Amino acid sequence: MHELLLFASVPHHQHHELRQQLAGLTAMQPRHRLERRLIFKAYRKPGVVTTRVGASQDVQGVDLQRLNKMLNGGMFYTQVVGPVLRENFAAAAGVTRGEGGDDPDAAMSGIDESQKDSFSNSSYDYESQSWKLEFRDIPEAGTRSAVTARLMASAGLPKGDIVEPMNAWGYGFVTEYVVEGDIFILNDIVIFLHRVLQYPSESADPHVPRRQLPSFEQMTPLDKSGSYVLQAAITVQDGGNQETMRTASQHLFGLREQLRSAVRLEQADRLSLDTRAK
Repeated sequence: MHELLLFASVPHHQHHELRQQLAGLTAMQPRHRLERRLIFKAYRKPGVVTTRVGASQDVQGVDLQRLNKMLNGGMFYTQVVGPVLRENFAAAAGVTRGEGGDDPDAAMSGIDESQKDSFSNSSYDYESQSWKLEFRDIPEAGTRSAVTARLMASAGLPKGDIVEPMNAWGYGFVTEYVVEGDIFILNDIVIFLHRVLQYPSESADPHVPRRQLPSFEQMTPLDKSGSYVLQAAITVQDGGNQETMRTASQHLFGLREQLRSAVRLEQADRLSLDTRAK
């Protein structure tokens, strides 16, 4: 499959207005989305897995074949995505920044174990977390179209701890972050108005994904200005069909014209989306 994209930067002060404009344009209420995104890096050229590793028996048939095809290619960064809910994040009741500054561990150092349990309590169950692997190739070079086009694929993964299966495919965990935003659908275009959130600085093991989520209030935007990213995407099943690719591009250009007075949708810098592991 191929993915065709246009992007725009949206200042924080414009976010609410654009959100309302997109709701009117698409005639739908926004679908809020929160996702954990785990980044893995290929540390060796993966080999085909011939034995079941961990919970890999949960991945069957077509999904397993698609996974092998994606992961047995070149050396790439890839991401594992899992949907979460706002209520999955822990409640921060009983802890104030005045007690420990920006360090949550220092803030909790003066309270008893029952209060710590209350702080960390959430409805999040890491062992039940569903995941999917998303592969995105480096965008194609030398195309005449004014949209970003790249090869993409996705497949389901086992629930719970995903590190062991990924290690078996030759991928090591690098880092993780959270994406928060709203989805709008306009015909065949998926519009995602979102921002990237970082976890607070804490003593969590940086070499493995978190098994518990902090309070949502502790998450901080990657862009300190509070800006959002507007992404417009169309997925084309047959990237070799030039007519289909041309039609999809025209649909994106049509959206660009409709939003011209609000934002400037444009092609992304190719190297900024380079997913190759070096």
